[in-house]
Amino acid sequence: MKSKSFSTGFLKCFALLLIVAIPLAAQSKKEREQAKKLQDQADKAFKQKDYRVAADTYGSSLAVVANNAYAHYWKGNAHVNLKENVQAISEFTLALSQGFKPIDIYRVRWSVYKDQKDYAGALGDIQAGLKLEPKDLYLLGGLGEINLEQKAYPEALAAFQKVSLLAPNDADVYFHLARINHEMGDSKAQEAAASMALSKGTRFPGESYFLLGDAHQKLRNREGAIDAFQRAIAAKFNVYDSYRRLATLYAGENRFNDAIDTSKKALMAFPRDGNIYTDLGWYYSLADRPNDAVQASKAGVDLLPTQYHAYTYLCRAYIEVGRAANDAKNYDFAITACNTALKLKPDDGETYFYLGNAYVSQGKSADADRMYSKAFTGLTADVATDAFDSDKWYLFGGASLGARRYDKAIEAYAKSLEISPKLLKARFGLGLAYTYKRDKTAATEQYNILFKADPTYAARLKAEIDKM
Repeated sequence: MKSKSFSTGFLKCFALLLIVAIPLAAQSKKEREQAKKLQDQADKAFKQKDYRVAADTYGSSLAVVANNAYAHYWKGNAHVNLKENVQAISEFTLALSQGFKPIDIYRVRWSVYKDQKDYAGALGDIQAGLKLEPKDLYLLGGLGEINLEQKAYPEALAAFQKVSLLAPNDADVYFHLARINHEMGDSKAQEAAASMALSKGTRFPGESYFLLGDAHQKLRNREGAIDAFQRAIAAKFNVYDSYRRLATLYAGENRFNDAIDTSKKALMAFPRDGNIYTDLGWYYSLADRPNDAVQASKAGVDLLPTQYHAYTYLCRAYIEVGRAANDAKNYDFAITACNTALKLKPDDGETYFYLGNAYVSQGKSADADRMYSKAFTGLTADVATDAFDSDKWYLFGGASLGARRYDKAIEAYAKSLEISPKLLKARFGLGLAYTYKRDKTAATEQYNILFKADPTYAARLKAEIDKM
């Protein structure tokens, strides 16, 4: 838990600490007076936030009278503000050995150890401090932070829960609780904590909105997730992930143009990002804009030549261009792109699915059957590992149709619609699967739903139903 800056905290107690007397040593009165004069000059420089002068002047004072816990402590604080952690730790350790109040040392030095990634040292100071002051909020927050850094999530959760009980109006505590619950996979607790952080005015609104959007998405509150990611983007936090997550949600809502616009906005901030171009290729395909899908996927390939996904989407786009333009050479381009993807990721089910489609377009049914069989196997594994991805279920439905596994296709499309009820391509696929099963009643039911949502899809399904 981040508290106020070290310097602000120190300045609060500065006036009190000024009365601390310099420990007497064997030096002469003149030396003690000289050291005190230098110490006073250093105090003034520190108060004015001239930390370099403060550190050097405290050093000059200590060169005259070395046994001065006060000067060592404040010299350590000056080094903290100068980001000179090694020197700060040395000075704090000397101050402690010379009798400075231990709790004040522990409350500062743990954070310096943390910056050094010396988590054992940080925990040692925190635990020593909590023995002296069990309800110290700064130390309890530090305990939570260190455990979070070390992925000791139950311990981090327990620490921040103690802080929330002692300081129920501290908004940032709830932000940290949201972070921990995210790591522990407790989406409901993450949602509640992020909402509480925002309602109480956390200093981390963008991060909290992102965590809220993530929780909403996992809890299948798509509208809430869309709103939260929009707000995270407005707060300019984690813009990259927020853009991509938001575009994915739009696509699942059948809002392909919004997904495209969101990805284009992301490219204004990240113009050389191949993943965003790859996403854009997918969204253009979903929006039935195959020529744009080819161009976006090509850009993805250029920027990420060793990653398979852009080649996979380029394969799909070429097939769609070939069908739209009745131009057979595009199927050869598609097959080349798919085979490149498979060299980079062998056994990828989605790529085999598109490869099967390319062979169908070429009239090579035996080759297509082999590809669909491999697609079915690969996508079966995909949905097993990510059961909440509507796109994967949609693709699995297509592979199942190609492999003539109609019951599996129905199951897959239904699952895709359960996750993304507005994904009309999945609705069309479900109706198509029923026609292949010769279930006219069920197919007509899907037609009636599509007719209200998109007459074009409905007409395509009706044409298939009429062939039964």
